[in-house]
Parts: sequence; C-alpha cells; structure tokens
Amino acid sequence: MAKNEYTSTDISKMEELEAMRRFPGMYIGNNSVHGLHHLVFEVVDNSVDEILAKVANKITVSIKKGGSITVQDDGRGIPVEWKPEYNCSAMTLVLTKPHAGGKFKNENGESAYSTSGGLHGIGLKAVNAMSEWVEVIVWRHGLVFKQTFRDGGAHSTPVEIFDSTKEKVGEITESTTLILSKTVSEFGEKVCEALNVAGQIIPVQPDLSQHSGTRISFRPHRQWFDQNMEWPDPDKNVPWDTERLETRFAQIAFLNPGVKIEFIDQRMPKGEQDKKVFYSKDGLKDYILHLNEGKHALHKPVIFSGSSEIDVNGVRHTVETSVAFQYTANEDMESNIVAFTNGIPNPMLGIHVTAFKAAFTRCISAFAKERMKVNSDDFKNDDLFNGMTLIISIKMTNTPQFLSQTKDALNSPEVKAPISAVVSEFLNGLFNGSKISSSSLELGKLIVNQAKNAKEARDAAMKIRQTIIKKSGLEAGLNFVGKTSDIRRQNGEAIVPKKYTALYIVEGDSAGGTAKQGRDSRFHAILPLRGKPKNTAKGERLTTLLENEEIKSLITAIGAGIGQDFNLDDMRYGRVVIMSDADVDGLHIRALLETFFFRYMRPLVDAGRLYAARPPLYRVMQKKGGAFQYAYDEAERDALVKQYGGLNNVEITRYKGLGEMNAQQLRETVLRVPPTYEEHKGKRAAKPDDHDYDVFEYTTDLQVTCEDAHVASEEIQNWMGDRASYRNEYLMSHAWGDLAE
Repeated sequence: MAKNEYTSTDISKMEELEAMRRFPGMYIGNNSVHGLHHLVFEVVDNSVDEILAKVANKITVSIKKGGSITVQDDGRGIPVEWKPEYNCSAMTLVLTKPHAGGKFKNENGESAYSTSGGLHGIGLKAVNAMSEWVEVIVWRHGLVFKQTFRDGGAHSTPVEIFDSTKEKVGEITESTTLILSKTVSEFGEKVCEALNVAGQIIPVQPDLSQHSGTRISFRPHRQWFDQNMEWPDPDKNVPWDTERLETRFAQIAFLNPGVKIEFIDQRMPKGEQDKKVFYSKDGLKDYILHLNEGKHALHKPVIFSGSSEIDVNGVRHTVETSVAFQYTANEDMESNIVAFTNGIPNPMLGIHVTAFKAAFTRCISAFAKERMKVNSDDFKNDDLFNGMTLIISIKMTNTPQFLSQTKDALNSPEVKAPISAVVSEFLNGLFNGSKISSSSLELGKLIVNQAKNAKEARDAAMKIRQTIIKKSGLEAGLNFVGKTSDIRRQNGEAIVPKKYTALYIVEGDSAGGTAKQGRDSRFHAILPLRGKPKNTAKGERLTTLLENEEIKSLITAIGAGIGQDFNLDDMRYGRVVIMSDADVDGLHIRALLETFFFRYMRPLVDAGRLYAARPPLYRVMQKKGGAFQYAYDEAERDALVKQYGGLNNVEITRYKGLGEMNAQQLRETVLRVPPTYEEHKGKRAAKPDDHDYDVFEYTTDLQVTCEDAHVASEEIQNWMGDRASYRNEYLMSHAWGDLAE
C-alpha cells in the first residue's frame, strides 16, 4: 500500500544498466528464452550494419564450451579514442552508456552509417547489463585493443593496447593519443606508429597485415533471467537454441547476397563440430525458394525492387524497397509474410507491409474488374494474400522508427508513399499495362482465383459458426455439444469463471469414458476422438477439411470459428488441453492436433491457451502404510523410492497410457481442480471472482507456445509436411546411430 507522505526521499535514480536488468521487456523483449537469444542478435546486428555500410563481408559466430558466445566481424572496429566530454574511451561509452553509438548524427549532421537497424544506442549496453562478463577485442590501426566488463558492466578493465609483439604497450586514458602514420596497412587503413602518453612518445610495432574488425564475447548471467525457464547446470551451460540462431543467420545471408556467416557450436565433441556456412548468391530468390521448400508452388517467384527519395525535415533520404512473392497450393493457410528494415527482422510487420498490401490490393482489384469482370469488392483484404509467401525488405537512410527496442514492427510513416509507389509502378506495369503478356495474364488470374477460393473458405467457416451457434444450444442450457461432454452451465454460461475451464481432447472412446468418470464437470469438458486427426500440414482446402467429422467436432466444441473467422473471445472454454498417451502414437496425435491449432486457430496458441496434458509415468506406493505419490519422470521416481526407504519398501506402477489409469487416478493427476474449490465442492461461487488465484498453479499441463511463427511454420513443414527428404536425412543421421549403439 502506498504511504500518504511523498517527499524527496522517495525520488531515486537507477544506474543505466541496472534499469535494463530490472525492466528487460523494454530492452530485449523479456528475460526468458526470447530475450536470451535477442542478446546475440543485438551483437550480430551491429556486424550487419557494418555489412550494410559495405565495410565488412563476413561474420563468425561461435558458442564456446562453457556457454559463452563470440561474434566477430571484419568491419572497421569500434573506435577506441578517449572521449573527454564523457571521461571514458569511445569503446567504453558504447558498452556502458545508453543512447551512445555510431548510428546518431554528430554536430556536423553526419553519421558513420547511412543505413542501419540501430536506433536507440541500446543493444550492446543491454548485452553488457545482462551478462556475467563481456570481453571486447578491436583491431584498428595495426593494433589490438581489449576491454573486459564483469557483473553486468559494474566492473571493467581499462582499454588495453597490444601491438604485433603481443605485448601490452599501453592503455587508453585521458592522457593517451594515437599517432597515426602515413603508412597504411595491406587493407588501406592508417596504422599507429606510436602512442603519445602525457607528452611522452612511446613507439609501437603495428601489424601491417592485420585487418580491422571487432570481436565481442559474452556469457549471460543466470541470475538476471526468469528462474522458471529451463537452464540446467547454469555454471557450465547456457541454453542456446541453435535452430533459432541459425534461422536468423540464414536471413542475414539471404538479405545480403555474397555475405558469409560462419557458425560453429564448440560444445559438441571435436569430431561433431561442423562449421555451418550461411551464404546466398541470389538473395531473395534463394530465400523465397527456401521458405516454400516442400510446398507446391503455383508459379515462379515474382521479384522486384525500386528506390525512391523522400524529404524528412528538409533532408533528402532514400528508401530502397525489395519484394519477392509466390503463391502455393496451400491456399487455406495464412499468408507467410517476413519483413525487414535495414536487415532487421520485424516479426510483427509494420507500415512497410501495410503499404505493400494496399498497393497490391489496388492493382489486383483493377485487374480483376477490367480483365476478368470479377467484382473484387466482395474480397476482404486478406483474401488476396491467402497462400502467399511474401518477403519485403526495405533499406532507409533516415533512422527508422520501431514500436520497441526489439524492433518487432516498423513505425516510420514516411516510408508508406515511396513503398506504395515502387509496388504500384511494378504491378501496374505487370498486370494493367496496355500490352499485358500471356504469363502476366495467367498470374493475375491465378491470384484472383486464390482470392475467390479464400472467400469460399470464409463463407464455409461462417456456416460452421452458424452451425456451432445452432448446435450448442446455449440458450437451452444443454451440456452436450456433438460428442462433447460439456461443463455444467447455467443460462449458457459456465458456473465457474470461464478462464478456469478446459476442453480435454482425449484419444479414443475408452480413455474418453474414463476421463468423463474422473472429471469435475464444473471445470472439465471431455471430447473423445476416434482415430488420428487429419494432417492439416498437407494443404487440403478448408472446404474439404470441414467435411471431416473429427475436425467438425473440434470446431463445434470450441465454438470460436476457424481460420480468419476464428474469434478468441468466443471460445466456450478458458483453454484447450490435448490428452494423449505417452507413447509414439500418442505423441503423433498430439503433433497432428498442434498442427491443426497452429494452422487454423493461431490466436488460441498465441494467447497461451493451448496445453498438452502431462499424465504421470509412475505411481510409487509405500508397502507399509499405503502412502503413494506420482512421478512424472525417472528422476522423480528415484527420489520417491529413496524417500520411502528404497526399492524393497515400495511398489512401482508404470503407466504406458491414459487407458491404464482409472478414473480416480486421473482425478488425482491430470484432472485436478483448484484447491480453493475443494472447499466449496458442489457449490457455486457467489461471484465469478470469489476465488482469486492463479488457475495454473495446480496443474501439471504443459503450455504449448510459439515464440517465432516463422520458425514454427518451418518446423511443421519439416516434420508434418511434404519434406520427406528432410525427415529421411534426420533419421539416417540420428536414429540409426542410436540403434547402432
């Protein structure tokens, strides 16, 4: 509770880097998995800026055995000279002081970067703030400059100077000046021939063969990240997701043809430390073919680019727009759009995508009316992009504006007109010119037909929604929808707050019957499925998919529509839980259902309302006294055996599936109810908020999350789609080796 008095003693100031640790969401997105990897991307993006400035063409990233990461480029190297106005070196400044860096204009209106993804001067500071230690090595002027930071930047060494003898020859202080000679290195850089330290000239031996560059190594500090995230053995390990890192490295290579990114994971045994090289010759063409690998493309990729000038506060700037798009036969999938600004991915898209969509819609609508006599007014905006894979990348010389430090969405209104102009000029020339080619005519018809199919799917989804409303019988107070054993309701509403309720999708009628006996009907609805659901990664049209009885049962029970028509607020339950056996078939069913929800009910996944039930694997019972507990893995089982006095004192039951558990056992594990409600069994809460507690404190269910939709889509295509070659290669390189052992 706030105190009544408010005085100057209540006013305090945090150190800059401390603020980043206390409020990580403002600087790196969060202090969990996303934020952890964002630290790497902040460092890599600085190297990308050197590439955009055309002063670098190679980035090397390596994970060391202890979990630290090193990023090295062959750019110009961070400046190191003393900055008297800040009483530190330029290197120290960019590692410790927010809003300091080379992306801002100096007093002469000049910047070291004409095009960059940087905006706030935050990135490297955030890395420093969240790390146990950071080591920076810079190669400039034939010398090596090194500085180390520890404890989130709280402690640091001076900037130390080494020459070609590998010996330390000095430090950067207020008394140190580099004396540059007319001699240049093999790469055209002026070299340092001596140091002037308080008037004393100290000769040094520069390395004339040395290329400039920067190497930044760091190790994130476990203490400053979410304690609930998985981070085993934190003293020796950092939980880097190599696939997440590789996805970003591949993007950089595709967006910058000719640039090489090398990645090596040194945590692996030496014989398995394969160096992965990310390189693209044809840029966006390679990228869109990569994104659509395993899909049935309906035409060759359309790729174009253009440049426009804009006036920003009296200064002329350039906006370069590059676009690639291609439609695939998976017409009922959502569009796959990837967007970039100055090489930085914008997963939440932004104004550049809005501008493209508006121009594209105008051009195709004109084509539909004039060439096909189709009334495009019936199309919704998203209809035209159904099944489209789109890459849009812009490079702007003025500083971009983003919605956040993590640059998730572009928010620079000045780019709308130049992007629209480039897109309109190209598409009008392609589709609406006086002499349209036969290939352009066919492509235009294909796009319009895609939109017609999307409208048809929308209409089908609307009919399903109407069926849901009709079948649910909410007004009648019925508690059965299709095959679903619904929760108890009054006047169509749950008798407990809806957010505490769940629809359990159960594998098979037998397990479904047991689950119905073990449930508490105030909280748990049960929907048994017969057989395996359809694999919705195969690209069937929605109208065909809706003919499947199991899919219709799912849609009807959840009650919120499907595809573009899905409305999260209309869900009849607080969450959906997949309840399958803990065997290969059960995991396959779970994967099929997760694919369905990702494809056609994405908002449910994004809102964190999809779960997978986690039934126990063991029941450990003490022979004397009958006390027992459930264990969810071998480690928990062994701990319980030890707790009960050893193997001779216990009986262990191994569950192979939900069907082996009786109703009481399900009630004690998977189908538990909030402890507070146990005190009010059989009673209704007077008000929805009478029981104020976290609904998930009592459950062992695993939340299904999606932090990167593009990565998730790729993985679904790899494992559930038509990429059989990918799966075969994986099995040959993993499963057979395991069997051989």
